[in-house]
Amino acid sequence: MELNTGTKELLFFIVENWKLLLLLNLLFYLYFYYTQTFDYFEKRNIKFMKPVIFFGNALSRIMGKKPFISYQLEVYNYFKGHRYGGFFEGRKPVLYILDPDLIKSITISDSDHFIDRSTIKTREPRYLSRSLLALKGLEWKAVRSLITPTFSSARLKNMFPLVQHCSDQLVVLLTRFDNTEIELKAMTGHFTLEVTGVCAFGISTDALKDENAEFYKIAEKFNYMSISKRMFFFFILLFMPSMFRFINISFMNHESTKKLIKILQKTKSERITAESKRSDFLQLLVDVAVTEKEELAKTGESSKRYLDDDTLDAQALLFLLAGFETTSTLLSFFFHTMAVNPELQEKLRAHIKDITKGENLCYDHLSQLDFLEATILETLRMYPPLGRIDRSCTKPYTIPGTSLQLKIGDVVAIPAYGIHMDPDIYPEPEKFKPERFMKEEKKERPSHLFLAFGAGPRNCIGN
Repeated sequence: MELNTGTKELLFFIVENWKLLLLLNLLFYLYFYYTQTFDYFEKRNIKFMKPVIFFGNALSRIMGKKPFISYQLEVYNYFKGHRYGGFFEGRKPVLYILDPDLIKSITISDSDHFIDRSTIKTREPRYLSRSLLALKGLEWKAVRSLITPTFSSARLKNMFPLVQHCSDQLVVLLTRFDNTEIELKAMTGHFTLEVTGVCAFGISTDALKDENAEFYKIAEKFNYMSISKRMFFFFILLFMPSMFRFINISFMNHESTKKLIKILQKTKSERITAESKRSDFLQLLVDVAVTEKEELAKTGESSKRYLDDDTLDAQALLFLLAGFETTSTLLSFFFHTMAVNPELQEKLRAHIKDITKGENLCYDHLSQLDFLEATILETLRMYPPLGRIDRSCTKPYTIPGTSLQLKIGDVVAIPAYGIHMDPDIYPEPEKFKPERFMKEEKKERPSHLFLAFGAGPRNCIGN
């Protein structure tokens, strides 16, 4: 059959311009793929921030125009007055929760529907992907229950003399810098690393004796990522998050991680064969792992171990680095706040002297130091470790009082920094006022509206 003139011309056009047509088709597909979720909140009659293709609402954050907490406060204020709102990270819709009662439902009352953190599957080694932060469901619950006894009052009391010794070393070190400007974050980093090393693992890092201590240098580089690698990370995170399971990239420095794991594994092996036992975090992990292995071996169910070698290593690494980074950051903000508020510093000194009555500070004094606790909590309110807490829906859930249904995999975000800086919850939030956390004022405020440690069963285990 002979083709007519119009058909021939069309075929010739396709042949001559196939590259252009292919490009147009690709662009159409990309546009459709990255915008097909953008009506998610509009269809549900939820106020939302207008997204930008590819970036969603994260463009200003990626370009470095705003710090993360400033971005979070902007989002919070945009939705203020609503129970919840919607924004996009790339093409992914995230439900932003502002209502205090709904925050309580998600984190506490109905926490079984949101038991998992929102994480991305990656090709990281198991000793990174098996930490409490990343574990999900029953695995998380089992490992958490095994580790919780570490933080018993008796164990903490046994560690107190070690913490006090490290504190004395820090005081000696600080006297060398009398009337001299110091890099506070580095100083507190040396201190918290030594405390964590000695108390949790029985390892002296020498961080308070030598500013160039090898252990400190390794830990310091753990979260280091070059600008180019960081940009690539965010590019994949927003545009092709599923690619993480095929490429070997993470926020963690692999060289430092391997060195730390090697040190921890060596110490762990020594603990397993040692006749005497210490009373610290690593010893508890080793004892629990050995007991679990022996009990499962008796029943022939060794494959059901929760605390296998990689999982044990993951908890040890997390404990070491979380203690090093988050605690040193808290202390930096705390010391800075005391330095710029000398009257508050003197009030705190007088409070401690009044409680100790000339004696050396001991563990039993801690429960009486309510004003010290209040100043630390107020520091965490103004400078929380996380500006936002994410949870992934693990069971279908209907938002109370509405017909809005969340399906498995949907992500909700709880604005810790926004809540902490809300004048309706914390009057004059920009002012440092420890009195907010003294007994009388504290009991007037729902506990789930202080989110420095999270809330509910999936809160920070160090809380």
